Amino acid sequence: MRLILIPSILFLLFSCSDKPNVKKDRDPVEQKRMNQTQSVPQNSTPSKPKAQSNFTFFTHLQPEGWGYRISEKGKQIIDQQTIPGVPGNQGFLTSEDAQKVAELVIEKLEKGAFPPTVSEEELQKLGISWRN
Repeated sequence: MRLILIPSILFLLFSCSDKPNVKKDRDPVEQKRMNQTQSVPQNSTPSKPKAQSNFTFFTHLQPEGWGYRISEKGKQIIDQQTIPGVPGNQGFLTSEDAQKVAELVIEKLEKGAFPPTVSEEELQKLGISWRN
């Protein structure tokens, strides 16, 4: 009886481990994308924290141009890699352009708008340029 009980207990202990179930046969492109979204890019510009705001952002450089990420209380809620409100997949030309739009989006989030939308007119008012 003891010979059966001890291996059964050991089996139960090891089968209930805290390790996440990770698929080892993931597509290399998908794995790269997952790794990129979990790490902070090296070419990034963090936001200047506003008093009493739950939102923060940082801009980051990518192959398409500059983009931004917005977090609420440390949890990422927006990963904007392209210029919102314009057709195509182009990033911002400068980090400052991405920062202006991120600040506009945060203002909308603070007012309760979700998802916050950005129009071409708003981009023009901010002085954001893009290729058509």
